[in-house]
Amino acid sequence: MLVLLAALVLRIPGLVAPAIVVLGGAYAGLFLVRDETVDVRAPLYGVGLLLVAELAFTALELRAGKPEPGLLARRAALLAMLALGGVLAGAVVLAAATVPVEGGVALEAVRIVAAVGALLLLGTLAARGR
Repeated sequence: MLVLLAALVLRIPGLVAPAIVVLGGAYAGLFLVRDETVDVRAPLYGVGLLLVAELAFTALELRAGKPEPGLLARRAALLAMLALGGVLAGAVVLAAATVPVEGGVALEAVRIVAAVGALLLLGTLAARGR
């Protein structure tokens, strides 16, 4: 959190990505101290990290000058769609990951396809957002 604060206060965009990595690492570190292997809130944490990163970069860009009319509204709408898509994709992957293993090879193939599809969807949405 302090790295993100430093990035915003000192206006250093290069520190935003490491700050997000630190925040994600802190979340991942929770699994070392808890007995749980699957966290049903993981999609929300992932989307939260996405929102923090996007809002941090937006805040740094706004300090550079006045945005064109309507830009912030378009960004907000796009960010809302990305967040919703991220939660839905994460929920699909989480649902596939929590199905009992007794399903055999066919179910394992469905899990892999769901995971790859979710990653492709998120990558496509992220690329369109830039």
